[in-house]
Amino acid sequence: MVQLVPLLRLRHLGDRVFDYLVPPELTDRIHVGSVVWAPFGRRSARAVVVAMADSVSRELAELRAIESTTDDAIPQELLALARAVSERYLSSYESCLRLVAPPLAARRRLGGKPARNTWVTRVPASTAEATVAKLTTKQAAVLDAIPPGGSGIGALCACVDVGRGVLRALAAKGVVELGVAPEGSSMRPERPIAEALPCVSGAAMPRLWPEQEQAVEQLVAAYEQPGSAQRLLWGVTGSGKTEVYLRLVSRVLEDGAGAILLVPEIALTPQMIARVRARFGDKVGVLHSGLAPGERVREYRRIARGDAPVVVGARSAVFAPLANVKLIVVDESHDTSYKQEEEPRYHALTVAQLRLGPSGGLLLEGSATPRAESVGQPEECVRLTRRAAGAVPECEVVDMRTQGGGQLLAPRCREALAETLRRGEQAIVLLNRRGYAGYVHCDLCGHVMMCSDCELSVTYHSRVGRLLCHHCGRTYAQPALCPACAGAPLTRAAPGTERLDRELRTLVPHEQVFRMDSDTLTSGTRVQALLRAFESSRPAVLVGTQMVAKGHDFADVTLVLVADADTGLYVPDFRAAERTFQLLTQVAGRAGRAERPGRVLVQTWNPGVPCIRMALLREEKAFYEQELESRRRLGYPPFADLVRLMTVAENGERAQVGAQYLVERLSAHFSGQELHGPARLPTLRGRARWHLVIAAGDGERARAIVKQAMTQLQEPYRRRGVTLLVDVDPQSFS
Repeated sequence: MVQLVPLLRLRHLGDRVFDYLVPPELTDRIHVGSVVWAPFGRRSARAVVVAMADSVSRELAELRAIESTTDDAIPQELLALARAVSERYLSSYESCLRLVAPPLAARRRLGGKPARNTWVTRVPASTAEATVAKLTTKQAAVLDAIPPGGSGIGALCACVDVGRGVLRALAAKGVVELGVAPEGSSMRPERPIAEALPCVSGAAMPRLWPEQEQAVEQLVAAYEQPGSAQRLLWGVTGSGKTEVYLRLVSRVLEDGAGAILLVPEIALTPQMIARVRARFGDKVGVLHSGLAPGERVREYRRIARGDAPVVVGARSAVFAPLANVKLIVVDESHDTSYKQEEEPRYHALTVAQLRLGPSGGLLLEGSATPRAESVGQPEECVRLTRRAAGAVPECEVVDMRTQGGGQLLAPRCREALAETLRRGEQAIVLLNRRGYAGYVHCDLCGHVMMCSDCELSVTYHSRVGRLLCHHCGRTYAQPALCPACAGAPLTRAAPGTERLDRELRTLVPHEQVFRMDSDTLTSGTRVQALLRAFESSRPAVLVGTQMVAKGHDFADVTLVLVADADTGLYVPDFRAAERTFQLLTQVAGRAGRAERPGRVLVQTWNPGVPCIRMALLREEKAFYEQELESRRRLGYPPFADLVRLMTVAENGERAQVGAQYLVERLSAHFSGQELHGPARLPTLRGRARWHLVIAAGDGERARAIVKQAMTQLQEPYRRRGVTLLVDVDPQSFS
């Protein structure tokens, strides 16, 4: 008999396990960590074996048997990690098992239907020699790009920028063969397409300058010391942090151990993959949610077999089935995307600490604008203070109170952009707001158009000509007159990237403007295509939200414009100043990364705000000292641990009463300075929300008290139609 946890996303099951019998034919294949299929109610559920039971708690006849098992299993280390994450973030064990469970492989086709062709190989040259001379330019390019062992069709077409029809034409000519990918193969090419990124030998590695050498020596020493260590690599933008990462990975591979490199955005993953694969070739595996299901399964199995001791990916790659992990690098560790906003609400940095704790190793944060929590530990900080190439850009403030000119871009910014484009260079323009207008209002009565399900303002999108709620996705037609007073037409305010894009196209030819936001880039493939198109265009302008500020390295970008530096200043979040400072510093770092000098112009209505002024003057030390002192005075991290509790219900009164009862229950354990709330939040998707926040100096004690309350109250709340949610170390309070 075994005990299973079904992976069903059923919150009310909590941490329950279920007893099942093992059929005789599966006895030798079932062990702790096995992923199986078992009957659950009227359905067949995927489940994880968490224990082998020696005794039966009920009559054998009452137990149901496992139906089948899969080829993949969860390593013991990851089972223990799932349990640790569950305890740290007060989440169900089932939700954490889903994080470490192997990706679901596609089910086999029934009825003898042929599988879709996914793999292409070249026909031997002697067989196809006569045909090769008659190929078109595109066909020849594809043929040259196919590596000896073959390639996944999708990856090949994306890299050469052709459609599948070109491959079908080659197959018809007998030059290539199309088929199903071999078992265990990677859908990416065995080597970078057309040798675009050849492997670099140790002798050809870039030469480190003295500060980099010192950083590598310090970090290698931290890696080699017994137990686990954590360090912060604080380097200015363009200081060569990635090369330091690669030297550390080389050192880890010498010991036969594994390394994980995390990046904050899927959009940045291809860039890091290219750098790492150029150094380590087929030793690199990739894991992120942007992979196709079949590719994700293949990469998971490559990593689990030990074929890829280096793993690159976004947040979820911290759970890669890699054995003997001794190095985890969290690049751009300040980024909020490392925090998952649905259960389990984990932070990848904390999970990395939990993973390396038992076995030891080095956890390295890398950032030009680190979290205040990390800066508060100076003994664990390694600095890089100069750029590897290029000079620090010149930063200027454009005071919109006196220099605005009534348009989205001030005259001074327009002139700088025109001059940059005349020189055949590139520019980046940042506006951290999607859509055409952030909200729509009536000038006569002040009415603001709101989402009927969310109590939040809707955004006008000119491409579809409708008002869109960014929280629930509901759309509305914009009325001709104000629906509240019918006395005036509605005004579109708070310009977004759509409007900025339209304004830029009046100054720059359409084919030279590239927009980068979540409205236009709906997949990783589109992100890569856009970045390639921008990189190859001269002159060119890249406009977008904060996506344009993250890790991009374009040698010919000499101008950065910030259309509105104030967008994130006045949100109800104690990290608002820190995030504004980080965003401005990061986007400024995109300019002047090669021989040509860079220039940054920042438009703001509040030039005297400390976080804006210090970002432009590059006063990092002064900013973090001020920020830490403010947090010490107010009792925020790193001087306290936060736990956020939320009640959600369709009935607003029940959500409120549930939150008030929580405060009464917890007030016996926390002082008035530690327990904040309850406070009402805007309705979201038709459900009322209330929340409260605990800021406690002893985080472990606070989590233990909240866990006990959650255990006792979740089911009674559920029966009354109230969902009780918990977020440990919250990064958002909306």
